[in-house]
Amino acid sequence: MHIGNKQTILAVDDTLANIDVVKGVLAQDYLVQAALNGKMALKIIEKQKPDLILLDIMMPEMDGYEVCQILKSQAETKDIPIIFLTAKTQEDDETKGLSLGAVDYITKPISPPILKERVKNHLILQASKDMLAKQNEILEEKVIQRTSQLAEIQD
Repeated sequence: MHIGNKQTILAVDDTLANIDVVKGVLAQDYLVQAALNGKMALKIIEKQKPDLILLDIMMPEMDGYEVCQILKSQAETKDIPIIFLTAKTQEDDETKGLSLGAVDYITKPISPPILKERVKNHLILQASKDMLAKQNEILEEKVIQRTSQLAEIQD
């Protein structure tokens, strides 16, 4: 959801210092909201869908994998791009995150320029996907209308 002209990023991390780093990197270009755990993130998302989620994996109670699974299983949230932002550096962890539906996987400590570019690129990709979906809906409606018109002519 856009607030003003800025797109909204939800940063989910149980370490406040990590959220501060993300805000420092992205706040100039985006509205950055924060959640300190998975349950808080889900409550925020329920009220206001962000344009993109930066999600830590290792959190108490509900880890990032579980949050991702929940979001990807719901029609209202399945298309929100999720980027895992984590200290887990093993290939298996990255593979698991991507297989759950994340669009990207960035390891900590983050590189500010890389974080900025990946967020920007994924937001552009999502906007393009949304635009194509809308255009497909318009085309499908036109096909239905035209098919109906042709059926009337043939009767």
